Amino acid sequence: MPMLLEVKPDQSKEMIHSQQEQAIAPIGEQKDEEEVVATKEHAISLRDYCRQIPVVGVHTTCGEAASLLNQDQEYPCIVLCDEGMQPSGLLMRETLYRMLNGRFAADLFYRKPVVHAADSSPVIVDVHAEATEIIDIALARSEQYFYDCLIVTEEDRLLGVLTMRDVMSLSRKLQHVASEERVHIITQSRQEITRINDSVTKLVQAAQKTGEEASQIMQLSERGASSLSQVDASYNRVYQHMEGQQKHADDMLSSIDTGSGMARSIRSLADQSGLLAMNASIEAAHAGEYGRGFQVVAGEIRILAKQTREVAGNMSSLLDDIGELTRQTVELVRASAAEIDSSSVHVNEGGAAFKQLKTAVAGMSHIAEDIALEGKTAGEMAEHIRERLEEMVQADD
Repeated sequence: MPMLLEVKPDQSKEMIHSQQEQAIAPIGEQKDEEEVVATKEHAISLRDYCRQIPVVGVHTTCGEAASLLNQDQEYPCIVLCDEGMQPSGLLMRETLYRMLNGRFAADLFYRKPVVHAADSSPVIVDVHAEATEIIDIALARSEQYFYDCLIVTEEDRLLGVLTMRDVMSLSRKLQHVASEERVHIITQSRQEITRINDSVTKLVQAAQKTGEEASQIMQLSERGASSLSQVDASYNRVYQHMEGQQKHADDMLSSIDTGSGMARSIRSLADQSGLLAMNASIEAAHAGEYGRGFQVVAGEIRILAKQTREVAGNMSSLLDDIGELTRQTVELVRASAAEIDSSSVHVNEGGAAFKQLKTAVAGMSHIAEDIALEGKTAGEMAEHIRERLEEMVQADD
C-alpha cells in the first residue's frame, strides 16, 4: 500500500513572521523576491494533505476490511483498487462498522466481498487539481456523502485520501494565504500610494515654483515692453528731428543755389565792368592829355572788376562745395531716417512679442495654479487612501 502523509501541520510562527517582514519591507528590496514569495504562497500541494489508508482488492471480505481498520484507529476508510492501483471504490469506517454492528450482520456481511458494501462512485480528484476546485467539489456533495473521504490520484493511480478535516485544513490554508496576499497587496498599494503622494507633492512644489517664475517672467516682459515702448518713442523723436534737419538742409541747398546764382551774376557784372573799363581806357587814350585822369579811373575799375571776378569765382566754388556737402548730409539723414524707421518696425515687433509672451506666460501661470490645486487635492486623496490601507493592514494584524 502507498505510504502517505498525515494531516499537514499548521504553518510555524517563524515562517509567518518572516512572511510578514517581507510584506512590510520596502518595495525596492522586495522586487527581486516578489515572484519567489508569490510562488511559495501559491505552492499548496495536495500531497501534503493526503492520508495513509489501507488498500484492498475486490475479493477482500468485509471481515478482513474490519480487521485492517482495527489495526489502526487513524484509518478513516478503505479504498478498493485494481492491480494497477486505480481506485474503484471507497468504504468509510463508520459505514462498515454500522453494517457489521447489526444483530445478524456478522452472518450476513462478514464473509461478503467488501465490493458490495463500498461506494462504487466515490469522489476522485487529481493531485494537481486546484485546491479551490477540490473544496468546491467536497462542499457540493449531498449530506449522505458529505463526510466521506475524497480519493486523490496521480496519473490515475491511488495517492491517498482527504478527509473533511483535511479539506477544512486546506480551506484554512487558502484563507491564510489569501490573507497574506491581501496584506502584501495592501502594503504594496500603501507604498505605491506613498510614492504617488510624494510625486504629487513634488509636482505641486514644481507647479508653485513655475507659477512664481512665470510671475517673474511676466514682470520682466512688462519691463521689456515698457523699455521698447520708450525706445520706439525715442526713435520717433529722433525721426522727427531728422525730418526737421532734412527740411533745413533742403532750405540750405535752396539758399546755396540762390547764392551761387548771385555769385554768377556778380561775376558777370565784374566781367562787364572790366570790359567797360577797357573801353574807357581806349577812349581816354584817344582823348590824349585830357583823358589821362579818366584813364587812371578806368584802370582802377578794371583792377576792381578783376578782383570782384576772382572773389565771385571763389565764392561760387565755395558755395558748390558747401552744396555738395549739404547734399551728402541730406543723403545721410535720409539713410539714418530709413534705418530708424526700419528699427522702429523691429522695436514694434519686439513689443508685440513681449505682449504675446506675457499672455502666454499668464496662461502658463494659470495652468500651473490649476496643476497645483489639482495636485493638492490628489495628494490629500492619496493620503486618505494611504491611511485607509494602513487601517486595513492593522486590522489584518
